[in-house]
Amino acid sequence: MSLWDHMARTPDIRRRMKNSAVKGFPHGLNTLVSEMQIAKTEAAELINFKINPGGQLESRQAISRHTNTAVTGNAAIKAAELALLGSTAYELQVDANHRLYYLDGNLDPQLIGTLAGAAQILPYNGVAVLLDGSYAKYVDDTSAIKICYDAGDGTSGYQFDNSAGTDDVTLKLGDGTNTRIATVFTAQTWTSGYTIPPTRVQFKLSAAGTPNASAVTARIRAAGDDSILAEKVLVADASTLTGTAAEETVSFVPADVTTEMSPATDYYCSIEHSGGDGSNHVLVHCTTVASGGTGAVYAGSWAADTTKDPIASLRPGRPPKIAFGYISDNRIFAGGDPDNPGWVRFCNLTHLDWSTANGGGYVGAVDDDRNNFPVGGICDLYGDLFVFGKEDQPYICKLTGDTPSDYALKRTFQKVWTTHNTLVSSVNDLWAGSGNGVNALAGVQEYGDLRAESESDPVADRIADHWATAMAVAGYNPLDGQYWLAMPAWRRVLVARTKKPVRSPDGMGLRYPWTEYELLLAVYTSSAYKWTKSANGTNEYYVELAAGGDPSIAAAPDFLTRNRVPLSSGTLGALGDRCWGHGDNDGNGFPSIYLRDDSGDPDSTGVAVRGLMVPTCFTAHSGTFFMGGSDGHLYKIDTGEYKDQGTCQIDPRLRSAYIEFPYVYAEMERFQHQFASRGGAGSTVAIYTDGQLLTPTHSFSMPLAIADDLTLAEATMDLEDAQFTLAPVATAVWADLYFNARSFQVQLVDLTLAGWPLFINGWLVMYRPLSA
Repeated sequence: MSLWDHMARTPDIRRRMKNSAVKGFPHGLNTLVSEMQIAKTEAAELINFKINPGGQLESRQAISRHTNTAVTGNAAIKAAELALLGSTAYELQVDANHRLYYLDGNLDPQLIGTLAGAAQILPYNGVAVLLDGSYAKYVDDTSAIKICYDAGDGTSGYQFDNSAGTDDVTLKLGDGTNTRIATVFTAQTWTSGYTIPPTRVQFKLSAAGTPNASAVTARIRAAGDDSILAEKVLVADASTLTGTAAEETVSFVPADVTTEMSPATDYYCSIEHSGGDGSNHVLVHCTTVASGGTGAVYAGSWAADTTKDPIASLRPGRPPKIAFGYISDNRIFAGGDPDNPGWVRFCNLTHLDWSTANGGGYVGAVDDDRNNFPVGGICDLYGDLFVFGKEDQPYICKLTGDTPSDYALKRTFQKVWTTHNTLVSSVNDLWAGSGNGVNALAGVQEYGDLRAESESDPVADRIADHWATAMAVAGYNPLDGQYWLAMPAWRRVLVARTKKPVRSPDGMGLRYPWTEYELLLAVYTSSAYKWTKSANGTNEYYVELAAGGDPSIAAAPDFLTRNRVPLSSGTLGALGDRCWGHGDNDGNGFPSIYLRDDSGDPDSTGVAVRGLMVPTCFTAHSGTFFMGGSDGHLYKIDTGEYKDQGTCQIDPRLRSAYIEFPYVYAEMERFQHQFASRGGAGSTVAIYTDGQLLTPTHSFSMPLAIADDLTLAEATMDLEDAQFTLAPVATAVWADLYFNARSFQVQLVDLTLAGWPLFINGWLVMYRPLSA
């Protein structure tokens, strides 16, 4: 008689049987404390699963390479964005060498130019504004990077400005001798290699008698060779001038400019007219100075007049220095000026005006001092702009004021800081990463007010161990409502579900559950590759294609794991056991992955060697979430694939909390899972008991059958992955156990997906108490 038949006939035994149920993992990952201490609704290991809106665990979507070729030298992608340049959308990216590219129709990167530093790309009004820590730049097509000059009417909007100078002396123009009057100026200093076009000239003029009825023309000339950079008529007919002085202004358009101005270069801002005489001419009004005047007169050759400054001005000026920013209310708000770290700059509704009164300018964080409160990040929440401080001076400020003239940044919260690379808007909240953890500034829709909360306590150890302020990056994946945090020293991405928080296990507060993603570049022990013994070093092997030759591993993966254990890197030819490196140590003519393994050839020993990617930037557009790679490629979440790179099983893994039987031993009788996958799946379940973590007490295979209504057209899985039974009712969802324990833990490993995601609601363990 079987146990179950005996139980069926023995009601007392059946009454003594109990169930221990785990209904999903709504509180996500908790790595901060031991698995013996976490709640059973938390997971001690949660890798490559996402927590979907229904509260289920769901295997994450695959990633695949987006770009066809890498950027020059396989440099890491540090910024990427979709920008409308004129009427054409371009995918732009910046690499670790600060080179800006666009992707052509074949998704090959094409170089536009080189920036001054690490850059943020801001699509704005038909251009892409480039913030690289130096003077702000932009592109409006793919031909060249341009500088965002300041054509505003503020102090910084001019190359020179004496328009408000005292009017106490004049110079004669078109008097039969002088044919040009000019202000001599040296262009401001800005980033070498960039030029600025003149945009607006203003002089103060009047008439003596009746000047010749010909035009007065404004020209910008190079002091070195007198060549003309730009010209345009200032006054169409000089005879229309009167004896009353008036400001005359002309604006240059691109067709008027032959050559733009270079930084720190001498020029003449000249007005030119001829044909009059000593009684009938144009008067150019000036300010008397004791010395060092900027006036110049041309009567066949240039002569300086150092006692006069013409009442004149020339726009534009150079733009501000900025490193990061955010667009709010159609203005760019930007920070990171190395000379003014406590200022937030804002434009006047265009990237070419940073100073017009009540339009463009700056506002100081907390106070107007440029140094006291350096800005770490800027972001918008429900139309309110928030400014975060840095590690040495943490704070959060909220922008107040209805117009630029009223703007102020008053401190709202203290002891919170972030970097612009880890400050992300999730629409309802602002998520700010730092070495202290991740905080969500929650919106009014959810909480009724604004408050800052630490959301990363369950994974605080991950951040404490691996955070690097200059290297950490974060992004918002709108497809799943997730905050992704990547730290180059950690081989996985921390992922928080930002939507639908759940009540904490202790009933106090809310929790945004976390999980971890391990992103695969390749599995080097698959059928696509083979391992070849190196002629150098001890037990060193390198990867080739299965048929031999170049495996196309131009750049090293960020991490290499052997049977899921991360390996240390070393020097080729002198690797330690289970260490790896990248290069060509055998004269093959191609770089490859090298691995020393004293246990034998990885092809023979059956180990799994995986190459991992840690993203270097994030962006989302066109319904897709993208991530930069350290190998010079751009990657994306690929909803059309179920394997990373189309070839690598993504390897989801799950380990529960340790679940105790209070005060008793229990006879473990039966395990039943609540898993589902429309395409079927293969998996291994391991059960650990009594505090053991390394060696399971019981391990068994639990394949899931394919759904009986799955059509042939839907069955797009690779044949090699369909290793589960095809008979929908042939696979049991339970397994017999029969061992004793006082506590147990469940682990799910070796999951093989077959075209469709796996969903996990939880599991049941049936047991019988043995003692009270």
